Amino acid sequence: MAAADTKREPGTGIDPDTGKRILLVAGLIMELIMMAGGLWPAARLVLYFAPRATTAWHWTLIILGAILIFNFGYLVALLLFRLITPYPREGLHTIGADGKVPPAIRQFMYNMLLVKARMDPPWAAMFSSVLTRVPPLGPLFARFFGPHTTSITLGDTIELIDPHMVEAGKNVQFGFGCTIVAHHYDNRGLLIKKIKIGDHALIGGKTLIMAGVEIGHHAIVAARSVVHPDTKIGAYEYWAGTPAKKIKDLQPDGQVERREAAKPAAR
Repeated sequence: MAAADTKREPGTGIDPDTGKRILLVAGLIMELIMMAGGLWPAARLVLYFAPRATTAWHWTLIILGAILIFNFGYLVALLLFRLITPYPREGLHTIGADGKVPPAIRQFMYNMLLVKARMDPPWAAMFSSVLTRVPPLGPLFARFFGPHTTSITLGDTIELIDPHMVEAGKNVQFGFGCTIVAHHYDNRGLLIKKIKIGDHALIGGKTLIMAGVEIGHHAIVAARSVVHPDTKIGAYEYWAGTPAKKIKDLQPDGQVERREAAKPAAR
C-alpha cells in the first residue's frame, strides 16, 4: 500500500486534516462552556419562579425570561473568550518550507471558532443578532468582536467572516446576503488585511468584498459584484461586475439641484 502523501507538522506527527478535527472539537468544547454560561442563570430563574407559577401565562413569562437570559449569558461568555483570544496580525503569512504554521495563522483559526460560535447556533438569527446590536452588549461587541461601525443591519443578513477586521462608517447600507471576508488565501500564503468602508456607502446584495478593499464615502457597489483584494473604490463612484470595475462617477445628492436653484430667473 502506498504511503499517504500528507504533510505533517515537524515534531508533532499531526497532519493538517487531523489538526482541523482537533480544532473543531476544541470549538465544540468552547461552545459547550458558553452554553453552560447561559444555562446556569436561566436554570436559576426557572427554579426561583417555578413554585410561584400557577397559570399558563406565568409559565410563558418564565420560559421567555429563561430564553433571553440564556442568550445573554451565552453572549457574555463569548465576549470573555474574545477578550482572551489574540487577534491575528495583518499581513501575508506563509507556511514555512519545514511545514511549520506561523502563529498568525493559528490565531486566525482560533478567531474563526469565535465567529462560528457567534453565527452557527440555531438561536443566533432570532436572539444574538439583536442582542449584539443594542445596549448593553452592542457597544461591547462593536469594540471587541466587530464589525467596528455604528451602522446597523436588520439581523444577521450579511456574512462577516472576519468582523474584527472590518471598519465601516455611519449609515452604510448592506444588501441582503453580501459577504465580507478580510482574508485571502492563494499560492503566496494567507493574506489578512482590514476592509474599510466610508460613510453612506451602499453594498449591493450578494456582493463579495475581499481583503484589503477600501470603499469611499457615498460609493455604490452593485449587487452580485466581486471586489478583489486591495481594490480601492473612491468616494461617489459606482462599481459593478465580476471582477468589479468602475462604471461611472456619481453626483452628490442634491448638488445639481442646488446649483440650478441658485441661478437667477430668466427675464
